[in-house]
This record gives sequence, C-alpha cells and structure tokens, in this order.
Amino acid sequence: MHRREVNGDIDPRPWCQGFYAAMQLRPSAWAPLLDAGNVNHGLLLPILLHGRDDQSRPPLGSPQGGRNAYAEIPAAVEALRQYWMPIRYPRTR
Repeated sequence: MHRREVNGDIDPRPWCQGFYAAMQLRPSAWAPLLDAGNVNHGLLLPILLHGRDDQSRPPLGSPQGGRNAYAEIPAAVEALRQYWMPIRYPRTR
C-alpha cells in the first residue's frame, strides 16, 4: 500500500495523494467528512495528513505531529468502508 524509501522508511504520500485525487471526483459526497465539525472527520485524518491538493499543499497543513499517521491508514480505510456501506448499499425492506 505504501512505498518504501531506500533507507527503509515508509512513504505513504503517493497513495494518500491518489486517494485525495479520487475524492475530488465527487467533492460534494466527501464534503461532510472534510468538515472538521463532523464527528466522522477523523476517519480521513491519517490520509489527509499525507495527501496533497492540486497545488501540492497538504490539505491539513504540514504533517508535523502526524508523521507516523500512515500506520493508521489501514484502519482508516476500513472505517471509511463501514461509513460508506449503508450509503452505497441501502437496505431494502
């Protein structure tokens, strides 16, 4: 899921940037999760800390405190899946 540097460090930026770019295909769908006041906003934090917008800026600023946030990305992806499942596949009655 992540690229490794020559020295063995993990570089999650390319994956996170791709995820963020995919979010831009349907910005209105993602808008609630981008709202810092939304209780589910935290689901995106590990990804947004390492992503880049269309002007190569991190969506949340520099990842100073979240330098190792990449370790939370797999759990965040699963949580996002759980968030979207009821929306994508509403229960039929």
